[in-house]
Amino acid sequence: MPRKAGQTNQPKRALLSLIQEKWPNYHPVLEMADLANDPEADISLRFNANKEVAQYVAAKRKAIELTGKEGGPLQVVASLLDESI
Repeated sequence: MPRKAGQTNQPKRALLSLIQEKWPNYHPVLEMADLANDPEADISLRFNANKEVAQYVAAKRKAIELTGKEGGPLQVVASLLDESI
C-alpha cells in the first residue's frame, strides 16, 4: 500500500528518531529556519537557509514555453476597455 503524499518513508523516520534520541526536539527544517532568521549569521548563509526551507513550504516553479499557432510566436492582445458596454 503506498503512503500518503507528504509522509516520510520508514528509513527517514527511523533516522530522525535516532538523531532525536541524541538531540531531543531536533528537526533539520526548524534548525534551518532558525539559521535563516539569525541576524548575526552571514547573509549568504541566511539566503541559502531560506532557499532550502522554501522547498518544504512552497512548490518549485517551472518555466514553461508558450507558442502560438503551429509553434509560431504567441500573440498577446491586452485591452483596457470593456467591450461588452
